Amino acid sequence: MVRATALGCLVLLLAACGESPRDVYMQGLTREREAEKGPCKLMFDKELGANVLSGDQIQTCLKGQEEAIAIYDRALQLGIKDPEFQVTYDRAQERAKRLRSMLTVVREMEAPEYPKPGPAPSR
Repeated sequence: MVRATALGCLVLLLAACGESPRDVYMQGLTREREAEKGPCKLMFDKELGANVLSGDQIQTCLKGQEEAIAIYDRALQLGIKDPEFQVTYDRAQERAKRLRSMLTVVREMEAPEYPKPGPAPSR
């Protein structure tokens, strides 16, 4: 009886401690993987004979990447001390930076071209 009570108290104590930094890190990896398999995945267009990428697709991919980084930040706040985590975190930051750059370029390519304004008419 005393053993069961002690075990019950231990389980409650561990549950009260909340998430471990490693568990949060794994959640971030899962979110990053979901983004890579979903919106970040390139689709091949047979008519064009090439992969097609839209600004909306990149923006959704970036959102997933930023969500993963937010989870990684939470793991940092919980005090994760893992060299593997640091490599993953740095890679995620670099990927988000590249996606932001890609989004800018693709949005510029998607924007309609307007004629350049000429000189103002003289009076």
